Amino acid sequence: MHNPAAQSAVSDALVGFAAIPLMDQRAQFIARQTVREARERSATAGDAGRELTALLQSQGHVPNDTRVRAWVLGATLARRAPASTATPVLAAVIAMGDELAASDDEIAAAAAVGIEAAARILAAVDSDEFRARWNVASAVGILGAALALARLHKLDQTRTRHALGIAATQAAGLARNQGEALAAIETGKAAADAIEATLLAKHGFTSAPASIDGRRGFAALMAYRFDVASITDGLGTRWVSMNF
Repeated sequence: MHNPAAQSAVSDALVGFAAIPLMDQRAQFIARQTVREARERSATAGDAGRELTALLQSQGHVPNDTRVRAWVLGATLARRAPASTATPVLAAVIAMGDELAASDDEIAAAAAVGIEAAARILAAVDSDEFRARWNVASAVGILGAALALARLHKLDQTRTRHALGIAATQAAGLARNQGEALAAIETGKAAADAIEATLLAKHGFTSAPASIDGRRGFAALMAYRFDVASITDGLGTRWVSMNF
């Protein structure tokens, strides 16, 4: 079921996908629209968002910390609409895209890549058992967010692979918190953790190559099924997240 090899066709496919030019006009258009809608929904953080910001800053985070902004954005989006694996991706790319002064097209392309990757990873592991145990938005969304951020940072394939691996080791969030305030906080934290993972990889920190499908990797430890083809088949040419 799970590939114990040091190299991973799954990670290689995802890393390659993060680097290719986005040629699909419809994917670009939908991503741009989705980013715009996310910005509108999160334009004001509300009392809960301000409280979370104050709490994080009281723990030593500086006011302009991009991770804090991503955390609050993700939590705000998750409170104002049903969270999905796209939620951490959007929060992360908006926060980091603004920090990097990326263009709207660059942010949209990164969002498209991250949302598609997260949708495919979810399809590979999805089951009643998985959903009964994990917060799907945070546990899977962090992986798509890391790939999106690697694209924004223009990381090479080696560092992108490490960013994905560092994100995989932080994938978490319990389904038991569904309906509680913590569910939104978990989703926002996934966006912040994806930023941390990408920055660690950018500065030379490494992870296991087969982070998704390797022995003791993400799928082996968290999933009850794993369909490699759901991730790799048609990746980059056939978009499964067109309805996001």
